[in-house]
Amino acid sequence: MKELSLFTGAGGGVLGSKLLGWTTIGYVEYEKYCQKILKQRIADGILDAAPIFGDIRKFISEGYAEAYKDMVDVISAGFPCQPFSVAGKGLGEDDPRNMWPATIECIRIIRPRYCLLENVPGLLIHDYIKRIFGDLAESGYDVRWTCLSAAACGAPHLRNRLWIVATLADAETLADPSLRRCGEQEEGQNQLQGRAKTERPGAALADADGNREKRNQSQNRQGSGSKQSGWWRFEPDVGRVAHGVAARMDRLKALGNGQVPQVVKTAWELLK
Repeated sequence: MKELSLFTGAGGGVLGSKLLGWTTIGYVEYEKYCQKILKQRIADGILDAAPIFGDIRKFISEGYAEAYKDMVDVISAGFPCQPFSVAGKGLGEDDPRNMWPATIECIRIIRPRYCLLENVPGLLIHDYIKRIFGDLAESGYDVRWTCLSAAACGAPHLRNRLWIVATLADAETLADPSLRRCGEQEEGQNQLQGRAKTERPGAALADADGNREKRNQSQNRQGSGSKQSGWWRFEPDVGRVAHGVAARMDRLKALGNGQVPQVVKTAWELLK
């Protein structure tokens, strides 16, 4: 799978796609600080060597998106969440930081077979979700989604996110009865989310239950946890700010759009 990464941030999402065996052939990231991190991680050999572009609007207007036609299998995009976050003003399309129009324009130009999109769960109760699902449907994509947290994947912290996989419809996918359409439920999704719900309220939050975190760390060292427990052995310790962003990378200026690599992989496998 060849991936074009939009809104790459400091690279947590593309570390997730590396767990899936994908190759990144382009990064689009506006923040200069995050661009510096990506360049360094490419130099380190951690991330795939590929061009790094800035403003997604210039990426489109200057013809770079067009140049990626017939080259991309999947577009990944954690498009800015501030217009939809419950912590913000919820301005949606009236927020100048709303980059969904640019995101769907890229998708329509490049026409990848798949899109992997990420945002805050609050987007599901915002009116703008109708616009997003409508745009994808009009562009020929079938959509599946779930809210999946790091805690549901065995991490000692929450970081809940909305994940959307859009698949370009054709005769094969339309004839596949296993393809869940919008609104249907997935048993595996409920199982994963149920694991997080069984904990007492607040137990999955960063530093909310020190004993629980110590137990997880002990299990990881002993190798006695779940199949996924070893993932969290190198979790970065950034205290009460956040847990779950990409380990061993500069973090403090890149936490807001940081994705947890293990959750990226799990969300894709669950929805794909």
